[in-house]
Amino acid sequence: MSSQPLVSVCIPCYNGAPFIARTVESVLNQTFTNFELVLADDKSTDETLAVIETFTDPRMKVVRNPANLGMGNNWNHVLSLGVGKYVKLLCEDDLLHPSCLEHQVSILEDSRNSAVVLTVCNRNIVNSRGQIVLGPRHSLQPGVSTGRQLIKKCLRAGSNIIGEPAVGLFRREAMTKREMCDPCNPYLSDLSLWAEILRRGDAFVDSEVLASFRVSGGAATTAVGFRQAACFRRFMKNLQQDPVYRVDGFDLARAYVLSLAWCLLRNVFIWRQSLAYPHPTTQPTPAKGMVRAESHAHCS
Repeated sequence: MSSQPLVSVCIPCYNGAPFIARTVESVLNQTFTNFELVLADDKSTDETLAVIETFTDPRMKVVRNPANLGMGNNWNHVLSLGVGKYVKLLCEDDLLHPSCLEHQVSILEDSRNSAVVLTVCNRNIVNSRGQIVLGPRHSLQPGVSTGRQLIKKCLRAGSNIIGEPAVGLFRREAMTKREMCDPCNPYLSDLSLWAEILRRGDAFVDSEVLASFRVSGGAATTAVGFRQAACFRRFMKNLQQDPVYRVDGFDLARAYVLSLAWCLLRNVFIWRQSLAYPHPTTQPTPAKGMVRAESHAHCS
């Protein structure tokens, strides 16, 4: 590994033993190899740390927090530990497809995209067994979009239509403050991160499916439950006086209605998946054909 990795993949962890090995494997098995993998364990009480320590890849850097920071604070903490030019935040139970980093790095390295600070791909939704339960979405037009346009589309949709942390790769220079994720609003930590990054430039929306987002009854954002709509409204209010995004009364009214509708649909969907495929309490057996990549130089 070079002394200065081009990409930092940052995984905040808390009680993620059932899935963390597969998440780590999905990073270590990337076709693009010039990266560091930074993990911050938020004082887990299960076997998360023990599972992580079974990997011996020199690109990994593991930090155990002396005290539990909480989800948002640990996201900010792990982001601060990386040194790469480009950054990906990855939750402990999500997956990167093998060519994800290679594909996204090529977009940000393209001189035609010098104003792009964030590239986002498409993704599948998988259950606790890794089975696809929802295919890729097509709510955004592929290509370059201004940061303001993209955040306004989220606000008017009443939902984070950009996507979860796994879909994004962004420039470290766009991290302009210590708290990029709002620690007081756990359900919108990802959207608050995108909003902060997109103050600095454009986004490139890619239709390629390069990641998988896992839904399970034990996920941190699942536990937020019916507070999701309230979290979205809080996010909206924080942007109401923002000179960059300029949220108006129409945006607020639309978001209030749609965020509640999305909250109900999302909770029903997760509830049904949790009944059909309960959240495992132990580390699953690796999928057939999965090889642990230990020979190369996971959100709480």
